[in-house]
Amino acid sequence: MGAVQSRRWFLVPGVIFLLAIDMVPLVYSLWVSFYQWWLVRPRDIRFLGLGNYLMLAADPAFRRSVLVTCTLTFGAVLAEFSAGLALALLFAQPFRFLRPLRAVIMMPLFVVPVVGATMWRLILHPEMGILNFYLGLLGLGNPEWLANSTMAMCALILVDSWRTIPFIFLVILAGLETLPAELYEAARVDGASWLQAFRFITLPLLAYIMLVAVLIRGMDVFREFDIVFVLTGGGPGTATETIQMLNYRVFGLGHMGQANAIGIITLILVALMCYLLIRVVQRSR
Repeated sequence: MGAVQSRRWFLVPGVIFLLAIDMVPLVYSLWVSFYQWWLVRPRDIRFLGLGNYLMLAADPAFRRSVLVTCTLTFGAVLAEFSAGLALALLFAQPFRFLRPLRAVIMMPLFVVPVVGATMWRLILHPEMGILNFYLGLLGLGNPEWLANSTMAMCALILVDSWRTIPFIFLVILAGLETLPAELYEAARVDGASWLQAFRFITLPLLAYIMLVAVLIRGMDVFREFDIVFVLTGGGPGTATETIQMLNYRVFGLGHMGQANAIGIITLILVALMCYLLIRVVQRSR
């Protein structure tokens, strides 16, 4: 017992280091969010308390950015999870010709987000883009992918899904390969269909693995910046201005108190989203 207690002390430096690099900036950001701090007038710093938060709550631009962020998060995570789950179920089958394709599916994960978004910006170009070229050959016209508000949101969901479907696929496939085959053999003996085996065996056993994948992707999409910045810049107009794009604009204007308040609100919203997802999964079991 004494040896175990002594080993725990070796964790103290790591814990202190993690607290220092995580909690100190967070506490400082929370402190700044209570002040009116404009970099144009760096000496005119005034304590506002919850003033920045109340100002954001009454700001239509902030409320719109929250709605845009939630729409992007829900659409992207739903598309990524559906495609990743379908691919994982397909590649879990004993088809040898599918194994070499795993490396091909994983390739988008190794592309830098800014590079991938730049590539897709060229693909979606209304005149020079290869996508509109083939749509024109099929007589489907030349859609303005990034100039229409609805199409721009669909383009963001498409690009984000292309980049991170391999992550969902890899996580769920790893979980599928750990499931005991005896359960499926017993289900077949009892006359269960593939859908019934999926409903009563696969889903319950992989619920928490799927939850972890959805939580990770939900947190990533909620604070997505690089893809939105490269593809649309928050446009057309403010149709795709997410919370992070709004924070970038506010920070660029030098309003440090409001920018940090947006960051704290983002943290609260992400924590609330994680809590609700966990409660939904726990109630469904």
